[in-house]
Amino acid sequence: MAEGVNVEVTPPNVDENATIRLSNTSLEVKFADFHPMLAKVDLIRKQSKYQLRLIKNEWGQAQIMTMLTGIVAFLLGSISGDLFTGGDPKTTGLEGLASLSGFAFFQLILSGILWIWFFVQLSVNFPVMRGHIINVIIIWSSIFLSQVVLHVNSPNFPIGAKLGDALGGAVLTAVGFFFAYFFWKAVTETRDLHVQEKHVHTDVRVMEEAMEEHSLFAWSFIVCTWLFMMLINGWSGAQFIAERVVTSYGMLTLHVISGILTVYLLMHMLWFPQRLLGEGVKVRTRAALSADADLLITGVVLASEGECPSCGESVPISLNDNGETVVDCELDDCNSRGVAGSICEGCDKPYPNRFTCKGCGVNSPVSDYIPDTEAW
Repeated sequence: MAEGVNVEVTPPNVDENATIRLSNTSLEVKFADFHPMLAKVDLIRKQSKYQLRLIKNEWGQAQIMTMLTGIVAFLLGSISGDLFTGGDPKTTGLEGLASLSGFAFFQLILSGILWIWFFVQLSVNFPVMRGHIINVIIIWSSIFLSQVVLHVNSPNFPIGAKLGDALGGAVLTAVGFFFAYFFWKAVTETRDLHVQEKHVHTDVRVMEEAMEEHSLFAWSFIVCTWLFMMLINGWSGAQFIAERVVTSYGMLTLHVISGILTVYLLMHMLWFPQRLLGEGVKVRTRAALSADADLLITGVVLASEGECPSCGESVPISLNDNGETVVDCELDDCNSRGVAGSICEGCDKPYPNRFTCKGCGVNSPVSDYIPDTEAW
């Protein structure tokens, strides 16, 4: 009698991140069941849950160390011995710096160095958002300084504040929100362009699903929360310093907590667009994209859509900016587009090098579907 043979089957390795999709994320309890107006809250909860799952699986040592660097830089600049001893409110400017103790001065210098290193690491970890690091610094500085200006003549701002005294702070706040709006606009419009180029499909429903999968609703909420936290952080810090006699450290506690949250929200805000759009994308508004297009040499025309060389029917084949032929993925359930012959990021299958026209049935290389256009 033959002995039984135990066969051990090893399941294939499956990338866990590939299975984490917004469409696969669900909520156990939906607030919309209690009232339809809470549907937007459920949308934020669902997308936030999806993003936090991605962070748990994708953030590594580099991201954690960057966040800790920002938090330590903030704490070194926010907490010192002078806060507890009272300091000298009459000593300001360079005279105030000269009167610092050796440890306090070292703490100040170290905080500045860590802030510089923090923003350098942000540009390294999130290269897609590198061009907006300066915008982030302008936004943060404007909003924080606005609270300092508002507290100069009104230590208990907004209590006892006069409209004329608030002009400078209002202008700085407006500058911060202005840059924040264009930052948000650049990301959302780049997302729209990304979906139109990488996930274009003849079926409108597939395009709508791709747009839902690339939703930035919760991310937009995070941007607003980041701005609010900066306002709270600047207000609480200025409020605490403006008090001549400190009787409570509640404002300092609020300043520290809001500052830590601001650092995290900033990293989350820069990370998710890169995760959504992929490497090599330039985040910019449509106006900036159009301006770059106007700088190109006029007369060179690239076909936006191909056509069958036999019957002339339009086909979903085009050229990208590098002159490479872009086609749809062959799989029906994959709505990606890419360069012919390259590997599809959605299903790991190669993009086809040949295409069959649905109008006449002719099968030709994809390059034959790009019409010859003369450049004058």
